[in-house]
Amino acid sequence: MTYNRLMTTFKPFSWLIDAWLSVPRLLRDPQAFYDAVQADVDVPAKAARLAFSAVCFLSVYGFVTGLAHSPLQALYAAIKMPMLFLTTMAFCLPALYFFSLAVLGTRLTFWQAVTVVLGGIGVAAFLLFGLAPVTLFFVLTSRDWAFFQLLAVVFVAISGYVGLYFLWGGMALVDDTRDRSTRRLANWILRAWTVLYGFVGSQMAWRLSPFIGELDQPAVWIQPSRDNFYVDVLHALQSVLGAGDTVLVATAGAAGLAVVIIAILALNGAKAARLHSAAQAEATQAP
Repeated sequence: MTYNRLMTTFKPFSWLIDAWLSVPRLLRDPQAFYDAVQADVDVPAKAARLAFSAVCFLSVYGFVTGLAHSPLQALYAAIKMPMLFLTTMAFCLPALYFFSLAVLGTRLTFWQAVTVVLGGIGVAAFLLFGLAPVTLFFVLTSRDWAFFQLLAVVFVAISGYVGLYFLWGGMALVDDTRDRSTRRLANWILRAWTVLYGFVGSQMAWRLSPFIGELDQPAVWIQPSRDNFYVDVLHALQSVLGAGDTVLVATAGAAGLAVVIIAILALNGAKAARLHSAAQAEATQAP
């Protein structure tokens, strides 16, 4: 059955079907999808369809993952898995867009940036949807809690990596007006944003945990936590290494200083790149 016949047969549900097919269409012809985004053709509608399909795919994967514990935990995980990806994007996307606008002078609109990022998330969600049957197989044949945790981490990591590949490629195709001097800086900004997304996503996953839950404990919506993810990691390292609070503070301070230095170097590089681009443009226009 062709796409048009499918839309005609199930006309009352045409928007839902179109949304569910948005990611497969992106995967079949990424160039056409990103060309349409670059031309600003129906961009908000594309973003809405991608967001809806990502919610559906992630809910299915979350539900199957939570079944390792119980049906109630599966319902909780089905709600929290889309929350993890989309709320992390909501917190991090303004940083990517505003830095690209301020440092690079990007011509992308905010909705174009949203659509490209949602494309990457949609691809990751679609892959997790495809891995749901494999997860279900192990849910039905195993009761090892640690194995389920590791399986979920591996599947999310692999799918997220492929999603990032499409995000990076999409940004390069949609915002192709940069010259060579600014393209390298743009890649560094995108890399930094990827680290930020992972940084915020780790904390978001920590606050939304558990997704599976310990098998000998009742289902839990959100597990109370004393600190954030990174403070707990530092405390764990402190316990393992036997280090005092002074060492802990010094480590955190050194990490913060390194981030500040990298940001200063990036901004200086941005200024130099933009001056170089302006000089090239003047030289081209000169008789």
